[in-house]
Amino acid sequence: MRYSLLSRFRGALLGSFIGEILFSEIYQNHVFGSAQLRRLPARGSQDGSRLSDWSQIATSSTESLIRCGSLDLEDLLLECGTSQPSLLSLKNTANSSQLAVATLPMALFFHEDPVKLRQQLLKKSAVWQRDSQESEGALAVAYAIALALTEKLDFAQLIPQTLAYLGASQTPLGLQLGQVQVLLEQGAGLERVLTEMRCYFQQRQEPRLSSEISIALAFYCFLSTPEDFRLCVIRATRTGYQPQITAALTGALSGAYNSIMGIPVVWRLATDQLGTGLEKLDLADRLLAVWSGVYDVSTQEHFQDFAVAAPRVMGHR
Repeated sequence: MRYSLLSRFRGALLGSFIGEILFSEIYQNHVFGSAQLRRLPARGSQDGSRLSDWSQIATSSTESLIRCGSLDLEDLLLECGTSQPSLLSLKNTANSSQLAVATLPMALFFHEDPVKLRQQLLKKSAVWQRDSQESEGALAVAYAIALALTEKLDFAQLIPQTLAYLGASQTPLGLQLGQVQVLLEQGAGLERVLTEMRCYFQQRQEPRLSSEISIALAFYCFLSTPEDFRLCVIRATRTGYQPQITAALTGALSGAYNSIMGIPVVWRLATDQLGTGLEKLDLADRLLAVWSGVYDVSTQEHFQDFAVAAPRVMGHR
């Protein structure tokens, strides 16, 4: 076991947060390294207002999973309405990449069973999307995260395995992921990948392609530098295709694989100044506790001291 499951849960949730909040703003302001600590708002500020609505839905989804121990759509909608009533107006509006952000907690909670993961994610997508075909992107991201959590992620085979899981290699997303696979094998740089994606989009002119390009780019940014969380996220912010969401998805993929230990210390210290960043770690702790079968998470103050692995990851001596 390379990293504990808790460390990977924390890495995925905090990684997504860093991708969406820190670099959507810090990179635009050209603030890096220790200097960012002076530019971030103080702890307790209303940082949540800078999160996208889909990340807010993800947070509500996490709270609902913790409370119910399973996917309960009625409870989820109640949680969304309580935390931010305007979220309910987003039903049937999510595109592929937005749904992928909203369903990140489900990728963590149902990671050990790919069949159940698909069933539960499609069940949730029916609330937020009109077209069930647009759930492919969320399924792709969720499956990649599941492979990382179960320590089965093979960089060279991730996209082929994901396409096999989706069973849709000839769909727009499948074709884009296939194109990314070829470019990765050729060692293509980010500029070439963006040029290829731009040409593909101009040729097709399909409205849904823009959101699916974000997912394909998230896979590229992660797989081109899989061991370097910092570089993954920085490159994701430079793509120009929904950069905030692309960076959030890249951060989640890289965070799940590299765990919280792979996130630069200076960035983790920066998130300590943000109430929302600390909340992400608390959510990860409680979500894993419920997944592990803890009945009352309020009694598990030191749950983070235990090393928990995904099923069948740790073998017999």
